[in-house]
Amino acid sequence: MKKALAATLVFAAIGATGCASSAAAPGVPLDAEPLSAFAGRAVLVLPLQQVLEQSAVTSSQSDVANAFRQTMDYEIRFAFGESPPARWVFAPTIIAQSKRNIGLSADPTRLSVEGLGEKLPEPDEAVSEALRTQVRQLIALTDARYVLLPVSVRFHEPRANGMRRATLRIVLIDARLARIRWAEDISAEPAPALNRAAAATLASRLAVMAGLR
Repeated sequence: MKKALAATLVFAAIGATGCASSAAAPGVPLDAEPLSAFAGRAVLVLPLQQVLEQSAVTSSQSDVANAFRQTMDYEIRFAFGESPPARWVFAPTIIAQSKRNIGLSADPTRLSVEGLGEKLPEPDEAVSEALRTQVRQLIALTDARYVLLPVSVRFHEPRANGMRRATLRIVLIDARLARIRWAEDISAEPAPALNRAAAATLASRLAVMAGLR
């Protein structure tokens, strides 16, 4: 934990902007604020699951990657400001709640997201049986019906100057139906990999999609 916190502190502050591509289910608006329709609903925002460096197909478990995962979770919470949607529960809270219910709840930091990592999930696509079970265990700790799941942040091949583009894959799941409602890849402009500024930019883009920034 000390190593992870130390790694978090060495992230440099570099400004970045982003772009995105998405798939939305029927009834989900295709605009700059596709999540705004859910601002008044009960939504559980889960922790970032994977950090993929360059062309890796498995999540990095380095101290810096683990620190970046924690940083991403806190940046998402920070991006939603002092007055987030009243019925939204964020990663730090659900992590604490699950620790108080060990044996009764899935670990929200280790979910079965393998099927969501290759192509962008399609609207109304069913989630895996394993993920469905895990999600239902977690929403039982809240009153949420919907789950916003940051599947991965991928850092693409470095450019000549060593900068890499970061892409956040995020999906919205209807936990009651165990189906994808919406999915999106959010990209930030090139920056040093595993950088706090990259996490902040991606989180800010997500908050914009919820109509909060």
